[in-house]
Amino acid sequence: MSRGFGGCANLVLLDDTAAIYKYGGYNLNESKYRNKNHIQDGLITIQRSCFIEPEVHEKIRKVPSGKKKRKKLIVKRIPVDVDYTSMMHQGLIQIENCSNCWYTSKDDNIDFIACCLLSKIFRAYQEDGAIPEYIGYNV
Repeated sequence: MSRGFGGCANLVLLDDTAAIYKYGGYNLNESKYRNKNHIQDGLITIQRSCFIEPEVHEKIRKVPSGKKKRKKLIVKRIPVDVDYTSMMHQGLIQIENCSNCWYTSKDDNIDFIACCLLSKIFRAYQEDGAIPEYIGYNV
């Protein structure tokens, strides 16, 4: 069952120093924040140094291959948690709230959906090894 809120972000600029996403959110429970036109007027700016590589575990495993068993190298990428709140306090990540921001953090007045999108961006980067061009978050 859906809770009726979420958002999405599109990569608009990627250079050697930063990645900039435009994002928008929605809340279907409140008519004021439904965002029927899919407006993305918020900005998320992430410095490239914030993208942390995952842990890489390598293991040699025996795999059946006909009558013989051969050895195969198995590589797993294990995502690590990224402390994006401290990066925001250091100024490495800047967020400009979108017009459909319906819930913010009490301390920093930062859009809840933008924080969820940040978490998904970092997770996708660690799983795929590339900065994602599009990310969605729907609950």
